Amino acid sequence: MAGVVAPRSSSSSSSATNSRVSPANPPPMPEAEQLEAARRLATRALSELSRHDMSSSTSPPCGLPALLRRCLQLLPLLNAGDPSLAARCCRGLLASLGAILSRKPSPSLLPSVEVVAESLVFSERLRSYLAMADCAAPEGSRIFTEALPCQGVHQLTLELVCCHFISSLQDEGGFEVFLSALSWSWNESQGTPEISFQGALGLIHRTCLFSLPVVVQAHLLLLASRCISDQNLDLHLHAFEHAMNLYVRYLPALDVFNRTGGTKIPWTSSVNKRPFSCCIKDATDQKLRSQIDGLRSFCQLHSGDDLPTNESDIDRLIEENQHILHEMFRQESTVVLKDILLNILCCAKQEEVFASDTELSDGIICLAAVLRVMSSSLLHILHCFSQMRSASDKTNVNYTTLCMEYNVICEIICLLGQHEANELHRYNLLDIIGMPVDRKRASVLMLAHFATLSICCVRRRIGFLWKRCVVMMIMSVNLIAEEEGLGTFQLSTDVSKESAVFCNTEERTLEVSERAKAITSRYETIYKFHKGRHVDGDGNSLGTPQKRKSGQAFLECHPEYSPDWNDLMDFVECEEGKDYSNTLKQQRKFKKFKYEKWRSMRQSYLEPTSNILGLRPRRLCS
Repeated sequence: MAGVVAPRSSSSSSSATNSRVSPANPPPMPEAEQLEAARRLATRALSELSRHDMSSSTSPPCGLPALLRRCLQLLPLLNAGDPSLAARCCRGLLASLGAILSRKPSPSLLPSVEVVAESLVFSERLRSYLAMADCAAPEGSRIFTEALPCQGVHQLTLELVCCHFISSLQDEGGFEVFLSALSWSWNESQGTPEISFQGALGLIHRTCLFSLPVVVQAHLLLLASRCISDQNLDLHLHAFEHAMNLYVRYLPALDVFNRTGGTKIPWTSSVNKRPFSCCIKDATDQKLRSQIDGLRSFCQLHSGDDLPTNESDIDRLIEENQHILHEMFRQESTVVLKDILLNILCCAKQEEVFASDTELSDGIICLAAVLRVMSSSLLHILHCFSQMRSASDKTNVNYTTLCMEYNVICEIICLLGQHEANELHRYNLLDIIGMPVDRKRASVLMLAHFATLSICCVRRRIGFLWKRCVVMMIMSVNLIAEEEGLGTFQLSTDVSKESAVFCNTEERTLEVSERAKAITSRYETIYKFHKGRHVDGDGNSLGTPQKRKSGQAFLECHPEYSPDWNDLMDFVECEEGKDYSNTLKQQRKFKKFKYEKWRSMRQSYLEPTSNILGLRPRRLCS
């Protein structure tokens, strides 16, 4: 083979650096020093690679992922400057991949599979190089001995995905790890994956082009959740949106919610998906089906494990998840969450539990995996929000971005509003979550949705999905705490049952009801803003006031004012004789202007990022 030159491909490029390569559009010729360094590195890597027997399952090869990554990175450079060495490099890579994919590979080879899979997902050149080299190899030494519709371009990626799944779930121990990952906990001995978070998302998207078995999709989602440590906020927002879209796609598998309207989710369509079984070898397909059947049976057998039965089980579950509760409201969140979970358990026990032998569908397994990605991404998003808010306290630079990103999260969560409990699964959510369900508030909507789903999980004895619902409820409580503190949970209680709290002021000690305390928490930021700024109706700075009065003038001009707010007047200070109505109007107009400007700039930035990942640009609400 004189060189490894890729033919023109109909598939789109993953990025500008991974553009199509053809005789009419060859890669740029590398400089002499650069090429010489690449030759030395490639020669050394190929020498090390040839010493490994990757078909052996006795011991993990030392440094194999690094060797494969080095060869894959050098291949485009070598093909431009030294085609003969590039051909040798291709043959060495194919020999290694052939050994990995042969027989029953060792789980120790999973990091190598992840390295190669990530490289193939983001580089059309590499896929074309390896496909061409395999076609040029002698028939007996080819990786793909069958003529398949994928023509090797996507087939290698699909074979690697199947290999990763089969090798991860070889025995009952692998099934246990999979099930514990669905619940929340994860076996730390698994280690950090070699594939990146972005690479895992790209792999999920690439395989979505095919009718991939649902359980294998769940496996890839769990892989992504293991490497979800990237601090790129936008990447987490994409992952959260994609997970939500997959969630509403598989939600009908539970037969709990009815769709009530809204726009169709693009990811729900399976039209134009290529058959998966036609793109892998028959032997691979048989192994895959056998592993899926075994995993499904194992999950069915142990689906009722770790379900709560009493208050101590609830306490233990909350204790296990203390680290993901909002730090500033951890004590209050624990009390609120425990009350909700006890109400859910009580409600679930009021009627007979569904038959324990109810079939556990693949869609239910995938739902739990989707919720793991969703909760993990949301946890990182809220952490980023916390950091941005902390910076905003000092500079106020990130305030607009923080508000807009939060707006995006709310829009994504509101997709749950298109699904409401059917007649068999309607509950009094006011009694369960302790607050009225406001479908316009994303955090409350999410809490109500997963409270309903968790009751169903207890009755149908799906323990791993119950735990995922609990984590999503924790995320909901965290969002509510971010918005206005936890006093809002008391708004549904009888107003006559007021417990007194005492707040010290410079003038006197005031006795305030719990309802007033909740309202105070909600509008604390407005109070701080006007206390610090002291602006008049024209927006001019007033400087240090000489005389202050109660907040009656400010509260009465607020568009959401109600007589219930009268308890707040002693907490808010405003300038005597000043009209604040114009200030509030101008503030709303300015925020709207800033948001529209930011949205336009953001959309133009997200287009290329979305194309690289293969994800659709997310919509920003107005």
